[in-house]
Amino acid sequence: MKRLGFITLSLAAAMAILPVATSLAFASPLEPPAMQGRKVPRKWSGAKAPELVETTVNGVKRSYYLYIPAKAALPAPVVFLFHGGGGNAWSIDYHVGGMAKLADEKAFVLVCPEGTDHQWNDGREVEGRTKGDDVAFIDQVIDSLVSRKVADSSRIYSCGISNGGFFSQYLAQKLKGKITAVASVAASVSEVMAASSMSREPIMFVLGDNDPLVPFKGGRVGGKLIRKSRGSVIPFDSAIEVYRSANSAGPLTLQKRLPDLAPADACRASVMRYGAEGDPAEVLVYKIDGGGHTWPQGLQYLPAALVGPVCQDFNCNEAIWSFFSTHRK
Repeated sequence: MKRLGFITLSLAAAMAILPVATSLAFASPLEPPAMQGRKVPRKWSGAKAPELVETTVNGVKRSYYLYIPAKAALPAPVVFLFHGGGGNAWSIDYHVGGMAKLADEKAFVLVCPEGTDHQWNDGREVEGRTKGDDVAFIDQVIDSLVSRKVADSSRIYSCGISNGGFFSQYLAQKLKGKITAVASVAASVSEVMAASSMSREPIMFVLGDNDPLVPFKGGRVGGKLIRKSRGSVIPFDSAIEVYRSANSAGPLTLQKRLPDLAPADACRASVMRYGAEGDPAEVLVYKIDGGGHTWPQGLQYLPAALVGPVCQDFNCNEAIWSFFSTHRK
């Protein structure tokens, strides 16, 4: 028997709902569809509640959670955390294992935006996706935070999982010069992105080689699990080379396997760095052998039979901040 939220189901039943469940890609299927009026996110990890900010972009209402830790010295570094397709801003902190708690510890500002219909327009052609102007939305948020002296414009970072990871890359490409560094989890490089004019920012990848939705060896996003078209990705080795070339990154300077802290998770993580730590051309890679479409030390948001296991060998939030904190414009 498998457990999905508060629902217990057999593996056969889980496979029957597979096309629906996997389309949520880092969402909880039992959550309400909207965050309107939800001033405190689900199981928020921060020391205090964030502010729910509502704004209008090109005539469309948008919203995001803004968290300014008590000890943040303004203007402070800002981390944008983007949910995956089917997810929402209300639950993303819980799903990644507490980014707000880390913001308290490291004194950075955290922004959790809400997508359009639970999606981000990341440049891929996705069947049924509403093409909201998400880049204009985030651009407006950045300008607002900088003008209010909340954000240090030299330290604006973007990270996300799945659709949110693809969007983080796309955002940096479209807002050239505004995003200091990017971390993309369970999202490699789409064919559309690879064929475009790449921007030049330090980038960190976290990808499992057994991801059933974003194939490590390249191919159709969704693999055999999702029927609707979500574009395709290039092989992960090629994705690294795309960014190494765009960044003019140096040779491999770090390659090591991390300790197997949790043998039961059936995962092993390795880290590789191209170029020097903190260099504007840096490309950092966390490769997870056996890893799925998940956030290391985050929530097992759907059964491992559907999305793969959660690697417990390193804390992804801490790894991302360690990478971000070495970079500034």
